[in-house]
Order: sequence, then structure tokens, then C-alpha cells
Amino acid sequence: MKWHHHLSRAYWLRIRAKRYPHYARRLGFDPPVLDQLDLAMILLWPFARRVFLMHRVDDLPYEAIAKVVDVDVATVECCIADALWSVRMVRREFE
Repeated sequence: MKWHHHLSRAYWLRIRAKRYPHYARRLGFDPPVLDQLDLAMILLWPFARRVFLMHRVDDLPYEAIAKVVDVDVATVECCIADALWSVRMVRREFE
């Protein structure tokens, strides 16, 4: 992972921790699943969001994504893991 990705990710994770309660309160007590997924994507690091959508929507393999965004495959894996963690965090909040 390039150093500027490390810094951006760390900064975004810190911001996400501060913003999460505010966004969760706006959704209410029992929001629909799609609203929960929207929240998970909002709280995701923008680069990781881009990588995750390229993988899930465009159905690209990790190696192709790494070439397109000019990073190594480990960075792509980290971004996918961040996205899945974000979705899990939000889903557990509203179970």
C-alpha cells in the first residue's frame, strides 16, 4: 500500500468513527436494509468505495482493479476488507 493511501485510510477511519453516530441516528430505529447499505457506503473511505464498487458492480478481479487504479493487489484486498467491515458494522448496529 502506498504511503499516501495509508494516511488517507487512517484519516478516514478516524473521521468515520466520529460521523457514525450522527448518521446512524438520522436513519431511525429500524431502517430498511438498502438505507443501511447506503450508510455503510457513505462511511467508507472514498478510495475503498471506488474499489469495492468496481469489484461488486463491474465484477472485476482484484488484479484488474489494481491495474486500473495503479495500486498493488494488497491495497485492493484491504479496500474490499474495509468495505465488508463497514457493511458488517452497520448491519450489526440495526439487528
